Amino acid sequence: MIDIAAVLTASAVCLAGVMSPGPNFVAVTHRAVTASKTEAAALVIGIASVSALWATAALFGLGMLFALLPWLFWSVKLLGAAYLIWFGIQLLRRLGQPLPAKAALTTRSGFMRAVRDGAVTNLSNPKAMAFYASVFSAAVPGGATLGTLLAIIAMVACIATLWYGGVALALASARAASFYRRRRSLLEGSCGFFLIAFGLRQAMSSP
Repeated sequence: MIDIAAVLTASAVCLAGVMSPGPNFVAVTHRAVTASKTEAAALVIGIASVSALWATAALFGLGMLFALLPWLFWSVKLLGAAYLIWFGIQLLRRLGQPLPAKAALTTRSGFMRAVRDGAVTNLSNPKAMAFYASVFSAAVPGGATLGTLLAIIAMVACIATLWYGGVALALASARAASFYRRRRSLLEGSCGFFLIAFGLRQAMSSP
């Protein structure tokens, strides 16, 4: 039996977490306006897959594991924060370089690279890790059946795909790409500083 109320409650909590601005949103925005729609979709697949992975880990003991092994939580958190800071620095370093023309087609290697980039971005996102291990897992009632847990995980994957896919689709238009190129220094500079500040804040914050 699937507890529909539990699935809907967890889905609402997940939606609130996914829609809050963070590194995943920055990555989707940047890829949508600088690459093909296929490549942006590949990035979304990577992000959504890891969202489902975080949810699975949270529902099957991630929070308990981190409570038992605090050093593991801090290790993952610091590695993720370091990646976000590196990502932000790379954005700032590229400000003076010309932006390549937006590709119309995506090669197989480009598709797989985008999937990997999406997965790495979400895996290194301390905000996502903490959210699923605490707020999200707390929204799921104890003693939920396996069917309920699997349904919740499926809903997480669907919600992440629909939200980030919608963002990518909205920003993939020629008008959005043209606006991005005109305001590139401001937008990428802001994103770079945001990621650096976000990474530093996560690295220094309490669990």
